[in-house]
Amino acid sequence: MFTVMPAIDVLDGRVVRLMQGRAEQPTVYGDDPVAQARAFCAAGARALHVVDLSSAFGQPGLSESQGRRLAALGVPVQLGGGVRSVEAARRWLDCGIRRVVVGSAVADPEVLAAFARELGPDRVAVSLDFRGRALATHGWRSEAALGREQVAPRLHQHGWRSVIVTAVERDGTGQGPDLDLVAEWVAEGFSVIAAGGIRGAEDAAVLARAHAAGAIVGRALYDGSLPAAALARLLQC
Repeated sequence: MFTVMPAIDVLDGRVVRLMQGRAEQPTVYGDDPVAQARAFCAAGARALHVVDLSSAFGQPGLSESQGRRLAALGVPVQLGGGVRSVEAARRWLDCGIRRVVVGSAVADPEVLAAFARELGPDRVAVSLDFRGRALATHGWRSEAALGREQVAPRLHQHGWRSVIVTAVERDGTGQGPDLDLVAEWVAEGFSVIAAGGIRGAEDAAVLARAHAAGAIVGRALYDGSLPAAALARLLQC
């Protein structure tokens, strides 16, 4: 089943959207991430994707209390942002979060192996964030000299069969998904959740036909461009 996950990005305690990951001029949509998550659930969301941007940027972020409240909403929640150790991951899993999302860890074979060994691929989602052909890490502020040819075998070796693939340059732009990027990772044998530039149900349908397993949608859900009927249709794709 193709699943659309609303994105809830949290910076300094507020619900925001960034353009291509740039934190200098966030667009603020609210000051209560849990209330926003609850609203998405009421609108029909079957899963949620939460990003603790403050932690990703090395600052104090979401509290364990907020993590527990998110986990109690009744839909699977995956949460990432600054999760660069097994200990940090366990903090959220112990709060009831279904899966933690790791990105920067992909660049460190030892850390990635520790996630696989200690927690397993079912509890850890791997996010591959590409700026052009480069893998963006550490809140998208750095780039690793790794490509698909290096990353895919590493993930297969440790048992991962699904990935989140983000086209950084499309994130927040409404330009549509990067179908070529999705196709590359589908061809590598992964179940792919796509992110970056997704505008609505039509893009979700295109991704489903491209054999993606789901999509993470952000700005299109916040900017008011989707009527209520279109929002419900998107969330139930």
